[in-house]
Amino acid sequence: MKYTFQDAVDLPVQRDFIQDLRDFIEVAKKVLSLENLAIEMNDEIKTETLSLEKRLNDLDKFENDIITFIENISKDMEAREILECRNTLLDSCNTLATKNRKNLKDEFKRRKKLLEHEVLRLESEIISALSSFFEASVYGTEKKYTASMDNGLLKGKLRAYVAGMEYQSDLAFVNEVLTVQKVSGNLFLPTWTKSGLLHKEDKVKMVDVSDFVIASVNHEGDDYIDAVFENKKPVHKFKVSRDNAIYHVYYDDYDITADNTLIKSLKLEDVTALLDELKTYIGIHIRSQKLEKVLLDGEDAVKNNEVFDCLKLIAERYGEIVRECIKRGYVKNEITIKIEQADGARTEKYISKEEAFDHLSEIGSEGIELADILGVEMGEK
Repeated sequence: MKYTFQDAVDLPVQRDFIQDLRDFIEVAKKVLSLENLAIEMNDEIKTETLSLEKRLNDLDKFENDIITFIENISKDMEAREILECRNTLLDSCNTLATKNRKNLKDEFKRRKKLLEHEVLRLESEIISALSSFFEASVYGTEKKYTASMDNGLLKGKLRAYVAGMEYQSDLAFVNEVLTVQKVSGNLFLPTWTKSGLLHKEDKVKMVDVSDFVIASVNHEGDDYIDAVFENKKPVHKFKVSRDNAIYHVYYDDYDITADNTLIKSLKLEDVTALLDELKTYIGIHIRSQKLEKVLLDGEDAVKNNEVFDCLKLIAERYGEIVRECIKRGYVKNEITIKIEQADGARTEKYISKEEAFDHLSEIGSEGIELADILGVEMGEK
């Protein structure tokens, strides 16, 4: 499937941009409503914290004033009955003040716990609402994949970066156990072995590692990937890596690529195929992807109520395409793309600026700001 502007020039992202734009607007409406509720509750926690501190300070001051007053008027008194009254008053004041301090703190803790629980629920809903959108609809990201065996299952993590924002997702793969054979076919690695009946000599032996199972993989951008494969009986492993076209291949702990003799028997094209196919597999054959965290400048954007700032960063990328769609389109104030199916059939898909603005304006001032970043503000009608 091919996606183009209305004048047949390819879109910079080969995706259904109109659907992504609609999804972005719906996600913004949902998560900003949730974030605003979380902000209100966090503000309420701060307000109640300040209120508690003031009430405790007032109570402490009142108690101290009472103590000072009673001690001042009784300091020259020696009569037993007056001293008894003084002591009783001081004890009563201290008992009541201590009781009220405890009641205030207990009530605050109860209320704070309820609010914090609700904030956590809202944060969980925000992550859930963002999860499917963040799977593929955040453009221009630099991605780093890691995967490893966990209790016999292949699991992984994705970390993606764009313009100061980072998001992290847990990954589960289609094949929970992955062998070299499944990834790219057969692979043989050269190693040294001792042979000979009378005189043992070192000879090159080709070891079949096709049934080795992946133990871990790291893949970052287009330039770097490494992977470790292991077998069970006897326990052996090999590691392959590529960094800017520089290869390293280890069998157990021996560096094959540093051995001038062994490297002559190494089929580097098979190693290249393995790494290329593995890179493709890690990025495509994902059974499930669950968003775990969104960071802005290294800090938790959800907990810090900065999801709106993240949406603005995403909107900047979308806005570039919106403006290009309008520039290359034939109908003023319509964002239109063409979709070419595999069989050659062509269709058009669009959303008007007015429709996009109307949906965003339902959010309020934040939606108006997003509309301006996206280039669908009403002033451009």
